[in-house]
Amino acid sequence: MHLKRMELFGFKSFADRTELELNKGITVVIGPNGCGKSNLVDAARWALGEQSAKTLRGSRMEELIFSGSAERKALNFAEVTLTFGGVGPVLNLDYEELTVTRRIYRSGESEYLINNSSCRLKDITELFLDTGVGREIYSVVGQGRVEEIINSKPEERREIFEEAAGILKYKLRKSEAQRRLEETRENLVRVQDLIFELETQIEPLTVQAGTARRYRELQGRLRDAERKLLSYRLHCAREELAGVERQLQKVTESLSAEAARGAMQEEKLQQLKLQQQEEGRRYGELEQKVNRASREMERQENELRLLKERESRYREQMDQSERRLEELAAVLNRLNDEKESCAQKLKLKREALTREKENYRLLRQKQEQKEKEFFTEEVEKQQQQLYRAVARQKALEASLEELQQQKERLSRRRNMLLQEEASFTGEVNRLRSQREELEVAVREAGGRVSEAAARVTEAERRFKELNRTLAQLQDEEQRCREEIGAVKSRLQLLKDQEADLRGYYRGVREIIKARDSLSGIVGPVVDLLTVEERYLRAIEAALGPALQYIVVETGEAALEAIHFLKENNLGWCTFLPLDTIRAGESILERYPQWQGLSGVYGKASDLVKVEPAYQKVATYLLGSILICHDLKVASEAARLTRYRCRIISLEGDLINPGGAIRGGSMPRRSAGLPLGRRREIEALERELAEMHRKKGDWEEQIARVRQKIGRDTANLASLRQQQEKEAGALREVEKAMQENGTAVQIIEQRRQDTANALQELAAEEKELLRRRESLAGQVQAVAEEIAHGEAELAGRKKIYRRGLDEKRELEETVTAALLRLNSLQEQEQALQQNLQRISSDLARPLQEQEEKRHEGAALMSALAENRATQEKTAALVQQLREESAALTLELQEQKKKVDGLTGDLVALEEKQRRNRSRLARHERRERHLAVEQSRLQTEINYQLDRFTGLFGDDEPVQPEPGFEAAESERLIKVLREDIEALGVVNLGAIDELARLQERIDFLQEQQDDLRRGEISLHRIIGEIDQQMAHFFGEAFQEIADNLQEIFSELFGGGKVLLKLTDPDSLLESGIEIIAQPPGKKLQNISLLSTGEKTLTAVALIFAILQYKPAPFYLLDEIESSLDDANLSRFNAYLKKASRSAQFILITHRRRTMEEADILYGVTMPEEGVSKIVSLELDQKVS
Repeated sequence: MHLKRMELFGFKSFADRTELELNKGITVVIGPNGCGKSNLVDAARWALGEQSAKTLRGSRMEELIFSGSAERKALNFAEVTLTFGGVGPVLNLDYEELTVTRRIYRSGESEYLINNSSCRLKDITELFLDTGVGREIYSVVGQGRVEEIINSKPEERREIFEEAAGILKYKLRKSEAQRRLEETRENLVRVQDLIFELETQIEPLTVQAGTARRYRELQGRLRDAERKLLSYRLHCAREELAGVERQLQKVTESLSAEAARGAMQEEKLQQLKLQQQEEGRRYGELEQKVNRASREMERQENELRLLKERESRYREQMDQSERRLEELAAVLNRLNDEKESCAQKLKLKREALTREKENYRLLRQKQEQKEKEFFTEEVEKQQQQLYRAVARQKALEASLEELQQQKERLSRRRNMLLQEEASFTGEVNRLRSQREELEVAVREAGGRVSEAAARVTEAERRFKELNRTLAQLQDEEQRCREEIGAVKSRLQLLKDQEADLRGYYRGVREIIKARDSLSGIVGPVVDLLTVEERYLRAIEAALGPALQYIVVETGEAALEAIHFLKENNLGWCTFLPLDTIRAGESILERYPQWQGLSGVYGKASDLVKVEPAYQKVATYLLGSILICHDLKVASEAARLTRYRCRIISLEGDLINPGGAIRGGSMPRRSAGLPLGRRREIEALERELAEMHRKKGDWEEQIARVRQKIGRDTANLASLRQQQEKEAGALREVEKAMQENGTAVQIIEQRRQDTANALQELAAEEKELLRRRESLAGQVQAVAEEIAHGEAELAGRKKIYRRGLDEKRELEETVTAALLRLNSLQEQEQALQQNLQRISSDLARPLQEQEEKRHEGAALMSALAENRATQEKTAALVQQLREESAALTLELQEQKKKVDGLTGDLVALEEKQRRNRSRLARHERRERHLAVEQSRLQTEINYQLDRFTGLFGDDEPVQPEPGFEAAESERLIKVLREDIEALGVVNLGAIDELARLQERIDFLQEQQDDLRRGEISLHRIIGEIDQQMAHFFGEAFQEIADNLQEIFSELFGGGKVLLKLTDPDSLLESGIEIIAQPPGKKLQNISLLSTGEKTLTAVALIFAILQYKPAPFYLLDEIESSLDDANLSRFNAYLKKASRSAQFILITHRRRTMEEADILYGVTMPEEGVSKIVSLELDQKVS
């Protein structure tokens, strides 16, 4: 797939229809600045769906349309068409060529076309998704885009990696799934709100429906009263017996259940005790582990301090070695200078000796010539022997004089060495005395250090104890804060509900809101009552929807409010006019037997507090309702009142007139109702005040502990400073001792060297004496030889006197030359010996210098080993700290577990106690019911015997006219009183309740469907995230490898890294680029030079190309900042990459133009209008 053609019309400066034919390989576009080259880049990006005018270098999309020039009118629309070839296998199409067109009109309308057929931007986006071509196309690099890639935030830079990884389609799917998930959640909230609204209506309807059913039942009984009158007593007796038998059966079953439950609880209690013991043992083991870990950590910390002190001693020894090496270097420099001076003198002497030998040779030649002229061969031979003897005598005398001088020098050197030896001995004695003083000082300093360490340890123990106390107090204070936050949140929620009138029926809410505009509105019943906490649930059950009845002053006010609700369609409401309601005689007054029953608290109207003006409201609503402790007491009270009134337990269980019982396990909903909500608000406000008081106490304790910690911190710092001071003093004394020992060793070594030098000097003096004695003998022999020669020549001197006089001057000159020659030879020999001595003297300092170097290397090795040991010890200390922290955390968790088990144990024991109490009550109840059963059975037998005696074998089903009329009339009267006690009955409530329940069931089914859909969407999003993470991770790693390879090729070496800013969040993490060009350090790419940034960005583009090639690459002057060397490498790689990809470059660089397969020029022949000129290859700039 490649870009085959680009057509522009009216786009920016391209006013005329312009077409560029593009082939595979490299196409280069050139032209002067400002001629419109970069508009080609904008055209390609815009045609592929770019929506940001800023990205296209404009402020509004209308600016993309040619705006006219001095000689041309503005156009009304702009159009760009891109033609792609080879799209079949890539886009899975049946054809090989595809055109994408985008138009924009000045009116703001925009069109998209695929193969000249209208489409949406989404169609183009999905068509090119994951092909490298799209709105976030990374292969189109405009001017400044390189800087944007390099300088963009890491989170923004990941977009091109996502495009290359092919996960954009997954992101679109995820966004769609998230949108659907949000819609599902909104629908779920709406359904839940509807269910809640309907459920608030169902309870009052349930009460009304129960009343209606009760009304129908009483009506039926009233109609059948005449027919059942004769069998009434027998029927009642049988029913009562059946009730007692049922109760007896229930009590028996309860006894069995309670006994079984007690056994199970006892077993569970034993298990809890065993578990508590086991967890306690575990707690003790953990506590021992924590203590061991703390002790080990302290030991390792002490070891670490010792290692650091040892490192300091090593460094001091190294400093001493370096100072000694400097001294040795000075000695060696002095000896080398002396050696060099001696060698220079030897060289001069040898040069003088050479000159003297040459002079002597010339004089000898002249002398031989004279002798040939004046002497005979015999005289000449004898005379020559005499001359040689004289010359030897002079040379030996000069050697004796030189030996005398050497003796004097050796004597001076002996005296100097003796003085040095005496000085060394005195210095050694002084240092040894000083060492004894230092040893005493070390012992004293060590004692002071130990005392300081003990004080520091004690202070640290107190400091740790205070920190533990502070941590405990802070934990308590934090828990208090969290509890305050929770209470505040709950209190604010309840206050918001109270302010919003939540829990009220719609009609009630509207009346309360409009109470200021309506006359005579007192308020809802709930606002008039004050109820103790223990009666709250019972009163709520007693009143039910009556809590929201509106109390008004007059009946006219009630009619006005009802008219207001009807006129505005605001729902319904029940009103209690104070001038019309009548609180008649309570039915409870007819059956006073309940007053002596234990567990009966009284009439509900007496258990609420209300202002006197509204007392009849409470009497009207609650005057015939009895409040009992529990359902058992309520049952007894109902029996005593002959089931004529409503009786309610503290748990809300209800016995209606006629015997119907409502009860069971019901959720506590008082806080959601106005009465319970206000009670909870008051309780929470009291609780919040108490919590603030406790929080103040915690904060005060924390402040006191922090003050103590501050004082202890200062004291500990002072103690540590004192300890460090004493330790420093100890180190100074130890250092002085070490320096003393080193100085003693050095002086002993130097004294030994001096002794060795004296021995060598004595050997030299002995050798000098031997040579002097030898030379003296040689001088005596030569003198005798000269005397003998002179005696032989005495007879011949007269003959040759004249010749001798003439040659005497020459002979004296030769003799003097010979003497100088011998003297120079002796001096050369002495200098040679002195040079050998200096070389010998150099050997010892050199050896000591080498030893010191070896010693320094050993100290360095010991220091490195010490550092490694320090690192290991520090790592071990850190590990021990982490282990100690983990063990401490585990210890706290174990303590919580032990405390929890203790609480569970106490709760279970309390439950077992209550179970035994219930079992005793059930046993008493069983005995009572057994007696009652016996009594009722006797009464039934009596009634049956009587019925049989009166009626024979007839079944007592229909009432017989033989019974008394008064009894029948009483029964009818009672039934009518019961019906009257029900008050106003809504007979349609039963059907309305059924419809409401059906609606709620339907909504709950919808709610379940929505929740299943929500779970399914969460699963889909999780699967999409896994796929995106997988593909992104693979792409990231391969692109990073490609980038390293291409970077090295473009830079000729170096290193580059792609780094995730948050490796734990692969789907959100940004991407950093760390590069190291050859010869530089590894650094963030933003710190590189402009050319290096550009080349790195190009390497990134090519790395992505290598991983997932794009159809084409459009590069706008990206190489403008490269130097010639980098440009050559860029072009070489570009040429290589063009074998498998299409490149379109906008450039000003000659070398880039040379690489082009097709060359286009952009000109502006008239102002504001761009033209395209095609250049042949032979026209390219060379």
